[in-house]
Amino acid sequence: LRCWNALKRSDRAPTISLAQAVESMQRFKKDSSFVVRELKAFFNKYPVECGANGINDLLESLAKRLDSDLVEQVIEMMPSMGLKPDQRTYEILLTMQFTTRNFTEVRTLLSTMQSRGISLTTRSTIVAVKAALKTGSFEEATRHFSQLKALWSGLSDGATPSTAPRHIVTQLVELACREHQLGEFLPLLEGVPVSEDAVSSMLSECIRRKDPALTSKVEKLVREQGHQLSDATYTLLVKSASNDPGRVQQLFDEVVAKGAMLSADFALALLAFCTQTRSMKLADSLFEHMKPKQIPVLSAFIRFYADSEQNDKACDVYEKHLQCLRMSGTAKGDGQPLQQAVCLDARIERSLMSAALRCGRHDLAKNFLDASPSDVAKHITMIRNCAASGNLIGAMKVFETLKSSGTEVNSVVYNTVLDACVECRDLPAAEAWMAQTKSIGLVDVVSYNTLIKAHLQNLNFAKARSLMEEMRSEGLQPNRVTFNELVNGLVTRGSPAQRAEIWGIIKEMKAAGVKPNQVTCSILLKSLNAHSNEVDLSIVTYNTLLDACARCGRMDKAPEIVTEMKSQGIQPNLITYSTMVKGHCQAGDIERGFAMLEEMKNETRLKPDEIMYNSLLDGCAQNNLVDEGLGLLRRMEEEGVAPSNFTLSLLVKLMNRCRKLDSAFSLVQEISAKYRFSPNVHVYSNLIQACVANRQLQRGMTTFSNMLEERVRPESRTYAILVRASITQNQCDQAAGLIRGALGLPGAQPYISEQKTSLAAINDLDYNLIAETLQGLADKGRVQDLAVPLMSDIKRLQPGLRLDTGLQRRVMSAGLATEAGGVQMTHQKSEHSSYGGSPAFGGRPSNGGNRQNQNRFGNSNNRSDNRSWRS
Repeated sequence: LRCWNALKRSDRAPTISLAQAVESMQRFKKDSSFVVRELKAFFNKYPVECGANGINDLLESLAKRLDSDLVEQVIEMMPSMGLKPDQRTYEILLTMQFTTRNFTEVRTLLSTMQSRGISLTTRSTIVAVKAALKTGSFEEATRHFSQLKALWSGLSDGATPSTAPRHIVTQLVELACREHQLGEFLPLLEGVPVSEDAVSSMLSECIRRKDPALTSKVEKLVREQGHQLSDATYTLLVKSASNDPGRVQQLFDEVVAKGAMLSADFALALLAFCTQTRSMKLADSLFEHMKPKQIPVLSAFIRFYADSEQNDKACDVYEKHLQCLRMSGTAKGDGQPLQQAVCLDARIERSLMSAALRCGRHDLAKNFLDASPSDVAKHITMIRNCAASGNLIGAMKVFETLKSSGTEVNSVVYNTVLDACVECRDLPAAEAWMAQTKSIGLVDVVSYNTLIKAHLQNLNFAKARSLMEEMRSEGLQPNRVTFNELVNGLVTRGSPAQRAEIWGIIKEMKAAGVKPNQVTCSILLKSLNAHSNEVDLSIVTYNTLLDACARCGRMDKAPEIVTEMKSQGIQPNLITYSTMVKGHCQAGDIERGFAMLEEMKNETRLKPDEIMYNSLLDGCAQNNLVDEGLGLLRRMEEEGVAPSNFTLSLLVKLMNRCRKLDSAFSLVQEISAKYRFSPNVHVYSNLIQACVANRQLQRGMTTFSNMLEERVRPESRTYAILVRASITQNQCDQAAGLIRGALGLPGAQPYISEQKTSLAAINDLDYNLIAETLQGLADKGRVQDLAVPLMSDIKRLQPGLRLDTGLQRRVMSAGLATEAGGVQMTHQKSEHSSYGGSPAFGGRPSNGGNRQNQNRFGNSNNRSDNRSWRS
């Protein structure tokens, strides 16, 4: 510093480093105001040194030490010296703010540069890209990355996109996949080398989206860059081509031609494809080329061959490969002892045992059975296989073997033997076995269903009906299987007069509170198809059939029904097309859904209604097709179809899936104002779900408060979303307050205002949510101050809501464990000895925290429209 003071007296400008001089002052504890005064005096005496380069050198030194306070004061000093921040100045500032994770200031600096017409340097642009990645802003990241590529193309120093930091490119790819914008981002990757991690991310996104066209673009990009495809890349390409057998064969041939060692992951992916397409030839080629020694791969081959009824091959793989590995000690395990590594899991072992029985290798099946004489599952498998081969005596012997081993034989085993009697068409044996099962008290609904099936096979419908009455007298209620067996028997074996009873049985089924399922619908479809000449079919009948196809996920039957419908001179109406659109969208085939819409518009004079548009919007939401969804909304409005609350809830769901939370709120505000209706509980619940999914729980709570202000009563799902998110984010007071509000208990403030407590209370709060909350509070160490008082108030003020004693015991046990661990409690241990009358139940949860100011997203003062959704 003395040297510094001596230099200031010199008439000539000293050739020193200002950055080093400032660092020396700071080392001697000189504050920022002292440093700034010295710098001003220095520049006033030596104006020639007052240049941008010197200032930038000083700023760069300060920025590296993250001295933002002094940097700010130097920047404020620059105008007095006639200087303005230039490209390098902003580059230094951006780098410093990014290093300190002040991304808001990074955005501000970038806006200032844009308004002042200062272009970004390469380094500044990289910082801008990285800041956008950190904040998850895909649009900003791609914009700055485009600028970065433009800068590289204009440089003459040899810098090209190939010099881009690979980790940045990988992060950009991952962000594009998270935002479901990979298709839009791919063109920017031309000429930019991508890492293997980036390739894996892109192909994984293609698999999730089930988009073969996008997969082809990614593969083309990778191959054009001269990448050597790795085993992991080939594995993902196989998974993405699951619906293209020719392409999978090409990939396999390519890998074989390279002579590369096939990994277990690749083999398992290829076997999964073979299982899906029943491609035995490809599986055989894989086994022959690979000659696997990995236990998981050999197990997968055994399961594939067993499921494909190639029983000899399944047994050969086990005996000639797995057992040989075990004997030779060359198995490629995961560090486990070889004896353990070769052990098959129970499911594959049962499949192998079944395969051995079916192909006559009884010794192998017996070896599995002898290895675990008390294994009930294996004995059940053996009984079923004996029944399948018509060997009822063998099935009985297996049962006796299990019983003699001392294992407790339950109703499942008895029912398996009963089913074996029915399978072997031995009705007297079945009735005798049923009587034996009854005598030991193990008869159940399954037992009766099995015997009913036997009588239906013998066309004894009266006996089957009498067994149903016998079931009821035994206190057992017929279930779906009972009714489906009876209906199926009448459909397949009944006379026309007996088939007339089918719809009476369906009515009886509904009256018993048993809802028809997919099997019921399939049986009825079969009935109408087989006996359509006996029934006068109408448009209603055909539409009902199409609805059954949609509900059962069997839209492959729809074209056949429509063809027959037209052959009968019945033209499809709006309900027909709407049902088919809904079915295709529910099945995930959104393209076919849009095709049906176009077909209806081109071939008929029908106009799509709100229900059809909503079905398509739901399909767009399921497949993350935000542009197509918004296009549908515009088309819907252009054709004069007004959106409803159901439409709005689907749009919110779509925006949530695509991580566009602000867009979701904007759509709700715009559409509800434009069409003069108030969002209902389902729209609000979806908005809250979107907030939670985007990690903005506080915004979700604000939306919940707005909901109450608009006098919209929450539903159980609303509370479930908020409570679970609150516990996950350690906001236990908030979770307890919400549960109190939902149950109408005191202590819900400040999370629910006192004026809205009656509106917030609901009658159908899910009991599982209450139990989950109490357990969650206990797990978070909030037993005494939150969980116990909440349980006490529920028991005292909600006597109709009975808390499971096991739940109470678990909560109290968690409290005792916390106390034993040395955590200070507010009550003594003796208070935990019993639940009734314990002083611990008299407490109240703390009501800390202030309610933040909340803004409603809508300007409408109308009351909420609580009409139910259209389904």
